Amino acid sequence: MKLLFVLLALGGVCQLHGFKICDRKAPGTIMGNPANCREFYMCRAGRPVLFSCPENMYFDVDSAACGYEAFCVENDINLAEDPLEPLGPQYSPIVADPSRLVPSSGVCQRASAGAIRLDTTGCKSFYQCTKAGPLRLECPAGTLFDSNRMLCDAADLVSCAFAPANPTAGGTITSNLLALLCFGKPNGHKLAHPTNCERYIVCNGRNKPQELKCPPGTAYNKQRKICDFKHNVEC
Repeated sequence: MKLLFVLLALGGVCQLHGFKICDRKAPGTIMGNPANCREFYMCRAGRPVLFSCPENMYFDVDSAACGYEAFCVENDINLAEDPLEPLGPQYSPIVADPSRLVPSSGVCQRASAGAIRLDTTGCKSFYQCTKAGPLRLECPAGTLFDSNRMLCDAADLVSCAFAPANPTAGGTITSNLLALLCFGKPNGHKLAHPTNCERYIVCNGRNKPQELKCPPGTAYNKQRKICDFKHNVEC
């Protein structure tokens, strides 16, 4: 019975800190779980996402990434000073599937530990660069990885760089045109899509375009350079 109480208490602590640790943090911020060195949170509006490092790896607070030689700070939890409070379901973390180390992938070449990289095969997952190699993390069910804001969010709200594009006449011509539009443009430069108002282009600084899709019900506003409500956009 005592063991059960301890387990329940730790579960409550995890939920409590999942909410507090992301309080006033920018969406997409990665924070270690103070109650478990193998876990970390991705902050977002509403419930944070709880990820776990692979077996024998721990979250390194210095690099904000999983590692075998990790500097882990487990905060002492004082229930007298930080009592468990009843939390609604909107504050309990969304638990993601276990992460997987994929050292054979070259997605993290020349990237520092802690860097986030997109999964070019789709938007269900993303990569975190670690000293041991790329770590593949899957967004929880019902969410996808937003390639613009770099976080897991509700699937109907995300901008996905690798979502299947709507077919357009002269696809090769369009691809060549996008590359031409990005020629000489700096990394992060945004452009309206020439044939589709619901999509826009982000240049990567190497004359390569990245095509992104605005969330449903919005279109790209060329003046404000954001996805805006369609009634505010001249298409």
